[in-house]
Amino acid sequence: RLLRDAPNMNFTLTKRMDGDVAGIQVKGKGHQITYWIEKSISRDKSHKVIDIYRKAEPGLLPMVSEVEEVPELAAEEGNGVEVTNKSDADYEEFLQVVKSPVQLNEANNEPDPNNIDMYAADEIHEAMAAQDWSKLGYATSALVAATDDQEVIIVQASALLEHHLCRVLKERDAVLPLAAKVQCRKFVSDVASQYKRAEFHSLSHAMHVTTSMNRLLANILDEDPLNSFSLVFAALLHDAGHTGMSNKILTETKHPLSEKYKQGVPIAEKNSIDIALELLFRPEYEAFRLAILPDDMSKIEFAKTLFQGILVTDIATPEHNKLSIERYEVSQDERVVYDCRLCPLAHHISDVFDGVGLEDSVKEEYPDEFVITHRGLQKCVRNEQLMLLSDVSHLMQGWENFVKWNFRLYKELHTCTKKGLCDDPQNNWFQGQIGFIDHYMLPLTRRSRVYFNMEFADSLVANGLANRELWVKHGVKATDIMVHAAESGEEESIVLMLLYELPSLGSSEN
Repeated sequence: RLLRDAPNMNFTLTKRMDGDVAGIQVKGKGHQITYWIEKSISRDKSHKVIDIYRKAEPGLLPMVSEVEEVPELAAEEGNGVEVTNKSDADYEEFLQVVKSPVQLNEANNEPDPNNIDMYAADEIHEAMAAQDWSKLGYATSALVAATDDQEVIIVQASALLEHHLCRVLKERDAVLPLAAKVQCRKFVSDVASQYKRAEFHSLSHAMHVTTSMNRLLANILDEDPLNSFSLVFAALLHDAGHTGMSNKILTETKHPLSEKYKQGVPIAEKNSIDIALELLFRPEYEAFRLAILPDDMSKIEFAKTLFQGILVTDIATPEHNKLSIERYEVSQDERVVYDCRLCPLAHHISDVFDGVGLEDSVKEEYPDEFVITHRGLQKCVRNEQLMLLSDVSHLMQGWENFVKWNFRLYKELHTCTKKGLCDDPQNNWFQGQIGFIDHYMLPLTRRSRVYFNMEFADSLVANGLANRELWVKHGVKATDIMVHAAESGEEESIVLMLLYELPSLGSSEN
């Protein structure tokens, strides 16, 4: 009550957690929801928060950290200052206005609009989904700016997962339990730790793919919440555990991962799936897992999407690519007879069952889920096309994203070359990018037109063609810059500025 009535101060509080359980047992009162006082701020400064952000990033959502009033609180003795509230519902109401301690800008002691923890999951999602596709990640706001900062990525990724999971639960007439919210953030933190220090196949790449998937889903013509959640989940985990080496290198060097899987299984992709399911089914993520997978049908849908989405990203294996394209072509004609070899899960069905804890009896209960049907094939192909688009989305965005990720891929291959694991990439880098755009990316964008409105579908093709045109003009110079930088270890920020400015040079530098 004293805190509520304070005339000049607002107090920022965080909920006390004992593991995944909120609150503590209080003698004579039973289980109580309690809070730590993290920070205080004068009421006149807290009113400035929203205005500061609106000036910094007009058009994006306001923050939710302005505190007008807190629920009735009573002081409790203990180590440090802690407050208790009798009802969890009060905490949920309080959570809507206090997301985290308000960070102040050191220069002027004002609330810092770049503190991403000040925003709710829905705010982060909406800001990320509203980005200009061609400039994805290049806004100045911390909500959407691309970064290599692991902690910021964890906040962004967990916000996207939470948003999509809340949509799933809304369709089920349920709400996301507080324990599941907490576990979602911890889960993403564990996912982040699975990404190695690869130059390209990194946590930053996973976040770019996840952000691209989220943006594609905002433009999709037909979607359902669980499928969307599963695709975002798959995007985040699709390269978990990646070694920075191709499946070909893993096989040729007899890497331990190559010994783990049967011949013909995409090594890196299957390893990422295994990591995803091992993490999700850890006991400490029970509330998060049960929110996603409360029954057998949800397990079936989630697992199929996860396997389909990640396995298809093995784009370096020609036979897998060919089958993916054939599946697309067959899915466009209801009259054909389906060949069982078209099913991407045919060789992984036991892993699907084991991975999400399904019993064999579900085959009898849901027989149509385990045979090739036209509807099932269409859904599978849609999942694959969306994941493939997301995985190489930098090719069909602006020049900045195109050359940034192109350079990082070059550096990863250069590292393998120095170890004697592959041929020097510089020999065919310029022509190779043109060939990849012509024979892989452009056909992919044209196949995927059926999933989007005409304007957005056209923009994917147009961006790809624009990047091709710029690469033809400046690609030789860009390759020289990348080769020199990889050899010398030049700071990436300097290299990227050189690459970004090439189009402004006008005439061809080749």
